[in-house]
Formats: sequence, structure tokens, C-alpha cells
Amino acid sequence: MTGWSLGSAIYGGAWATPAMRALFDDIPRTQRWVEILSLLAELQGERDVIPREAALDIKATCKSLRIDDAFLAECREGYEATAHSTSGLIAAIARRCRSSGAEWFYFGATVQDITDSWLMLALRDARLLLVADLERSIAACEALCQRHRNTIMAGRTHGQQGLPITFGFKVGSWLAELRRHRVRLNEATERMDVGQLCGGVGSLSALGSQALALQQSFFDRLGLRVPDMSWTASRDLYAEWAQLLALMSATADRIGHEVYNLQRDEIGELREAPLAQGIGSITMPHKRNPESAEHLGTLARVVRANAGLLHESLVHDHERDGRAWKVEWHAVPELTMAAGKAMSVLAALLENLEVDAERMRANLMANGGFALSEGVMLALARKVGKPAAHRMIMMLAATARREGLSFADAVTRDQDIRIHLLEDEIARLLDPYAQIGQCVALVDRLLERRASP
Repeated sequence: MTGWSLGSAIYGGAWATPAMRALFDDIPRTQRWVEILSLLAELQGERDVIPREAALDIKATCKSLRIDDAFLAECREGYEATAHSTSGLIAAIARRCRSSGAEWFYFGATVQDITDSWLMLALRDARLLLVADLERSIAACEALCQRHRNTIMAGRTHGQQGLPITFGFKVGSWLAELRRHRVRLNEATERMDVGQLCGGVGSLSALGSQALALQQSFFDRLGLRVPDMSWTASRDLYAEWAQLLALMSATADRIGHEVYNLQRDEIGELREAPLAQGIGSITMPHKRNPESAEHLGTLARVVRANAGLLHESLVHDHERDGRAWKVEWHAVPELTMAAGKAMSVLAALLENLEVDAERMRANLMANGGFALSEGVMLALARKVGKPAAHRMIMMLAATARREGLSFADAVTRDQDIRIHLLEDEIARLLDPYAQIGQCVALVDRLLERRASP
């Protein structure tokens, strides 16, 4: 059994998109390893690091190789017999070579040379997938901001109604955060896409006098950058990648958690779109659960947990430490796939989000309009000072709640307030739209900045 994990035939789709999974599954990963090793042999043959006949044999063998379940089983047997990460692969290729290639395959390279170079290629592809879904979420948020720039609702702090805002303003905070992640991905690109071909301790000792030229050609052909220094024991690039994905998935979780809360029956301001055959509960058929919003929280936890693991791999002994390094074999693919799934789920959630504007306005006024207290207090403060005005409105609100009055009724009946504020001024202050501050202007500025060069 594969369990409920990423590899599950039934539940695996909950943890990774098909495109993201294809980057890390055994067959495509092994295929890419073989291509990298074939290229290395080809370049080594051109520079007489290995015999040219052996290089041609290796290249032909790798090109004709069929990587399937039987080949993977052969590699697994070799690994289990030797406990070495790639000895099974080396032996399997060697058995298929027709001449001297068997003696020269994988010459001068170490496991990390292959796995790090492959992983950087895989993460480059993963980054493109993440960017595509991130751009979908950004576009969806921009559309929601525009559509709901004036849709009034309750702004909440500490779980309680605070002041009126607009839904477009709320989405604007999501949008700004997602845009920052887009910038962060661009910045990370400047440090990612770097290859590894350094040998046993990082000194390129096995590649001869042309080692640096060979290294340059190798990375040019792979489309990777030459590292400033060998990085077998320096794992900050993967830790940075993990932290970036932890930030992105946490934003997805924050948005999902907001939808989760605002979809509560007693609030009912947002709803995620249901699946055509979706089932909320097999025991309570009336339920419409926020499945996607909840799942974003699950995926974000998977990403954060694995990001923490990669912090452990930052500390190595000497030039290499398998205890630290091999944590990456588990953590990097898992967190990348989980983050990719989170961004895909988030995009679909935002693109199909159902907004109940009437319920938003009704909820704002359902507590008696006390969310309008700040404007009245600030108007009074200009007459009696801020501390005195705060005391007046706080006592007024407490009395009104005790007596079952709305905030508007309490304000219009209060003689102390009427001494300082005119009737038409009180009426204006009790209009919810007068209390949304700069919500609309902030949304408009945010959208304009996207359009500016």
C-alpha cells in the first residue's frame, strides 16, 4: 500500500498537480539523470577526459535506454544491495554498454553533481508552473477588486466587527501580497538555476586540467549557471526556495481561511463554487463545506513542515554530510508539489468565488450599526478632545446595547452629542459609506500601479 501520501493512486491528486508530479516521479527523474550523465560523458570524450570510444558507447546506450518499471526495479535492487544512492543506476547502464563505456560511465562525478543539477532543472520547470498559477490568482484578485471596490462590508479585528470597509479593499491586501510573491520569484531566479559539477570534495580533482572549461560547457548545454564555488555543503539555495514557497502557500492559506470563515452559515458573505458532483458531508446532506479553502491550510502546513526540515540541512560537516543533504530528497519535492497544488487550488478558488454583497451589508448593520462609532467619535473629538469623545461614545455604546437600542438611535437621542453636532452632520456620520475611509482610493491606486510601466 502507498498510504494516503503523495504517492497514493487514489489521493495523490490532492497533494500535487499532474504537471508538478511529472517533474519528480521516478521515471522522468531517472530519464533526466541519464540525459545529464550522457551529456557529461560526451563532453568528457571531446576533451579526452575519458576515451572517445567510451563516450560514444555511453551516449548510444543512454539514447537507446528504455526507462520503465523493470529498469527501475533493477536500479532499486542495486541500491538496496549497496546502500549507495546511484550504484544501482551505474550498474544497470554498465550492463547495457557494448564496449568500453561500462568502465567510464559516471566518471569524475559524484552523486550531488547529478542530483543537484537535475533538481535545479526540475525547480526551474516548477517555477514556471507556480508563476502560471500565481498569475491566475493575481488576475482573479484584480477582477474582484475592480468589481467590488464599492461593495461595503464589515471590517473585523480580533474576530469582532470594527469599521466598514469594502470587499475590494479586503481583496486588495491579498492582491498586493501575491504581487510581492511574483517579485520574490523573479529575485530567486537570479540565484537559482545554478549547476553542480565539482567532484568528491568540490575541487573538480577528477576532471583534469580542462575541468573548468568542461564545467562551463556542461552547464551551458544544460542551461544552468556556473556556480561561484562548489556548494555540496552550502544548501542555502534550497532553503531559500523552501521559504519562498512557505510564504506563498501561507498567503494561500490566509485567503482560504478568510473564505472558510466568511462562508460560515451565520456570516454567509462568501462561498467557494461547488463541484458539479461535490458532496459536503455523507451524513449531513445539506452541508456545503469549504473544501478548497480548508485544503489550502493542509497544503500550507505540509510546505512549512518541510521548509523547517531544510533548515536542518543548512549545517553540514566539512565538505559533505549525507545526514543533512539527503533530507532534501524528501523535503524539496514534497514541499514543491504541495505548494504547486496550493497555488492551483487558490487560483481556481479565486476565479470562481461567489460574493454575497447584500449579506455583507446586512451583516455590517446587524449588530446595530456600532461599527460606525469611530466617525462620530472623531467628529466629537474636534469639539471636546479625543479622550473625552472616546469616553462619551464608549459609554453611549455600552448603554445602548444594554437597553437594546441601535447605535443610530442612541446617537440621535443623546443631548450631549446634539449640543456639538448638527442633525445633518449626524446623519452623514451614520451613513456607512462615509466611514470606509480611503478603501476605494486604495483599490484604485493598487490597480493603477499594475497597469503602470
